[in-house]
Amino acid sequence: MANDAKYIGTSVGGVRVIVKDAETDELLDEGWINGGTGDTDRLIKNPIHRGDVLSDRNTAGYLATVDIDTPRLIKITVLGPYAYRQSLQEASITTWIIPGKDLLGDGISIKMPGFIADGWTQVLQGGVVEFYLDASLLCGCPIKKNGLWDPKNYEAKAILMQDEKKIDEIPLSFTGPIGIFSAKTQLKESGHYKAILYVIDTKTGNVGVDRTMFEINLD
Repeated sequence: MANDAKYIGTSVGGVRVIVKDAETDELLDEGWINGGTGDTDRLIKNPIHRGDVLSDRNTAGYLATVDIDTPRLIKITVLGPYAYRQSLQEASITTWIIPGKDLLGDGISIKMPGFIADGWTQVLQGGVVEFYLDASLLCGCPIKKNGLWDPKNYEAKAILMQDEKKIDEIPLSFTGPIGIFSAKTQLKESGHYKAILYVIDTKTGNVGVDRTMFEINLD
């Protein structure tokens, strides 16, 4: 699951799953999490109570089959979303499994932090630079005004670097309609620059970052 959002599945490229013996590192199973993001009402709009089943047959998941004859402590590692490699995250959990005792229903859910963040710049005449950040939740859930993930709940900035030193920090405003934060500034010196663009939910601590390079030539 994406932090403060829904399940991560096919729409964002899927999530790789690796199941190993936590003590010997033996590979027991591997595959891909695919499927839908889940029921929005059940996951986001309605209160969740103890014992509620959150997934259904269409929800993103992977059914692992592990051949064991004694209890094993396993480590499950997930990596994704694979359609957005600049935003790739990894999370893992360990758990005991027992021969003949299936873990079905919601099974084991692993929460993954982060945003999908795609940043770029556009250099105009006279040293003017436009910064853009396209952001969504890790499941691909959209950031839009008056939506379930409203841009007013997030802070976005571009950190401007030259020669690995920070020279400015530029707030990005939500310009939409979906997921786009942007700003404009003017640079007075020629040279190569790096922009580190980020979005953060200061309430949950969820962060997404992307980096891009550009050149200013005032000659």
